Amino acid sequence: MDTKYYNSKVGWYIYAIIPFFILCCMLGGDYVLGLLFSIPICVLISILIATTKYAVRGQEFGVKYLFRWHWFPIVKIDSIRQIHSIVSAPALSTHRIAITFSDRKILKSFAPLEISPKDRDGFINALLKVNPDIPDIKVDV
Repeated sequence: MDTKYYNSKVGWYIYAIIPFFILCCMLGGDYVLGLLFSIPICVLISILIATTKYAVRGQEFGVKYLFRWHWFPIVKIDSIRQIHSIVSAPALSTHRIAITFSDRKILKSFAPLEISPKDRDGFINALLKVNPDIPDIKVDV
């Protein structure tokens, strides 16, 4: 079974968080304590950037976020929309794809799954190759 991987698009604000966080921690006056506090947070942000990925494999697509893959059935996709959002999600950019499923038990939520593959059009086309009958696709022109 062939698996196609897609990297996450990373917004500029993710990179800006690291120096901003270090600066805020150092403003307290105790520079050693500030660095000791800021280094683990910066390492966590770097791990998020390095490990957030997406994949299409057979009849499912996966989202890797903090070392763990979550797989979702492509045949259950109800709609795909390109959106700009800052809601917490396994996406590192505001340029996202919102995917809703026909079965609410898949996400255990009414909210759509929001992801941000760097190659949005390629990712959507890979999903359409598996399920060309996705009923509602809204793509920015």
